[in-house]
Amino acid sequence: MARQSLIAAFLVAAACRQIEPYTGAFDVPIAIGVLQPEDGGPFKEPIGFVANQHGGQIVPLALKQGRFLTDDATASFLRTNPIPTGALRLLTSVAATSRGVDEVTLWAGDARFGTLLRLPWILDCAQEGTRPECVNAPDTGAPVEQGLFRDVVSGPEGLVLEDVSGKRGYTATETWTITYDGSVWWVEGSRSGPQPTPATTGVPWDTDLHRLAFRILDPDDRAVAGDVFTVNTRSGASEIDVGGTPNRLLTSPDQRTLAMVVTPEDPGALPFVAWFDTESRRVTRVALAPDASPGRITFTEDGLLLVTDLARPAVWEIAPGAAVGLEHVLPWPVLDVAELGGTLFVTPEDGRSLWRIDRATDEVLDVNVAAEGLQGIELTANVVGMEAIRTPYQMPEFSDEGIRRIDRAVGVSLSSGAVVFVHEDTGCLVQSSLGPRTVYDPNSPNIDYSSTFDDAVGGAELEANGSSTRHVVVNDCGGIAVAESWTLRYDEVRQGWTVTGSFSGEQSTLAYEDERYVSDLGEISFVIRAGSLPSRDGWVIGFVIDSGLAAAIVSSDTNLLRQVSIGVSGDLTSAVWRAGLSGPIGDFDGVGWYPVDVRTVLLSPGAASNEVARVDPQTSVIDVGWE
Repeated sequence: MARQSLIAAFLVAAACRQIEPYTGAFDVPIAIGVLQPEDGGPFKEPIGFVANQHGGQIVPLALKQGRFLTDDATASFLRTNPIPTGALRLLTSVAATSRGVDEVTLWAGDARFGTLLRLPWILDCAQEGTRPECVNAPDTGAPVEQGLFRDVVSGPEGLVLEDVSGKRGYTATETWTITYDGSVWWVEGSRSGPQPTPATTGVPWDTDLHRLAFRILDPDDRAVAGDVFTVNTRSGASEIDVGGTPNRLLTSPDQRTLAMVVTPEDPGALPFVAWFDTESRRVTRVALAPDASPGRITFTEDGLLLVTDLARPAVWEIAPGAAVGLEHVLPWPVLDVAELGGTLFVTPEDGRSLWRIDRATDEVLDVNVAAEGLQGIELTANVVGMEAIRTPYQMPEFSDEGIRRIDRAVGVSLSSGAVVFVHEDTGCLVQSSLGPRTVYDPNSPNIDYSSTFDDAVGGAELEANGSSTRHVVVNDCGGIAVAESWTLRYDEVRQGWTVTGSFSGEQSTLAYEDERYVSDLGEISFVIRAGSLPSRDGWVIGFVIDSGLAAAIVSSDTNLLRQVSIGVSGDLTSAVWRAGLSGPIGDFDGVGWYPVDVRTVLLSPGAASNEVARVDPQTSVIDVGWE
């Protein structure tokens, strides 16, 4: 009987409990910041911070483990709290700094209120025990997560506001007003906005996500329209005026300075580049040309800041803390830039191509030697973001000796949802293990091409390559040949074959029989051998090219419960960690850490899909997806 009573009580409690549906951790993830172990802080592995453009939350990720950061190492499903800034915020950027091993501060740009946000996240209470956030900290001296505080500032006489509470990770620093309209109480946060559901006297009330909860008591029925309660909530966040909205934020190697691209509040003013000293709060503007329009920023390997220019044909180079920039004059305005080994990898403002520039001389470096003039890589989708991979890694492609290549590259995210990789030394795109090639057609007697005159004995045919059974030589510089179909059509009047690619368009020259033909950009090459039967007007030969690129589009791990696809890839951020084993290995004595590999991954926010992807360059797949 007692057992039945317990079961009945459990069922009643379960039926009464309001189970909120899981809506995911992201609401338009717009930017990602990374804190590496060598940057400081209490973490031994890299931590990512994803800024949601809507809702104002920043979500911490355990990047190596591929899960949300947790407060309990024994319960990975218990994720730590997000970092709140207020539901009205429109976050644009995020960066992390650390002072010592026991303190981490986040910084974010907010377009809604045009400010830089300072967000203390982990505090060194052993050193700063007098701070309000440290008053209730444990006595262990260990770093603690930012606290939550609330104060009732004012209210109508004779009325009581009780049980005022918030929720860590959801309640931000702001002022709440609770206003009576003669019937119900309407609640509005200065950084969370008006709440859709009013409060009723005597009834417990809270906001969505439990940002604020309270109950109003009116024992003598004294409330009149216009009565207002004012409540302050504090999570440690503060707003800093830097002259506008920091749309781009990067932490300098010294962990003290932030590099910023700031959009002023004046709609007619151009963005500007500035340094922000996180300790003195001093803003130093960088002098560029008056008509410069800075876009994106990145650091070079030797610690200098690169800034793209969307108005002038230039990339700017700025020493840390300097107030004047050096202009690299280029042929076009630049959307994005990355740097490896003294070479700039840039994409022009239209985002449809990739180019290599010598950083020392500003000379454009040719990528495609098969075509006349200086060439870059023409793309079939727009570039969304770029990030240098400065640690050599095993690539999917093989050398001529059959050995996997180990090299460095630049990751490039595309509007098609793919992430591709650019070789440091050549500017060619990294290939899959098979590389660029024609596609086998099992229904064609010619293996990799077909014709409309297969039944015409003695008709023209493509000559087979000596090194393979294929009939078309495809440019071995990845990215020159794209995935497309090619059509060769005989023109009896001109006594030649017109050559047209479904993406590349009609070529400028005809292909003549018994002569090697090379397309305009050197994408393909072949020889049409004349047959004993003269070619006739309108005859067609067709084949399909596989670009053979190592492109991360969706997860191919069959062990995953779902396929991860982020739709349109966002701007990329990199993270690095050591992967290895400890303990007795061979002749080792098991003391210390024996690195097996140094891994670099790329992180891409999917604003349209509300997912964040981790891209593994070694396998060229999205191996982890957070949603």
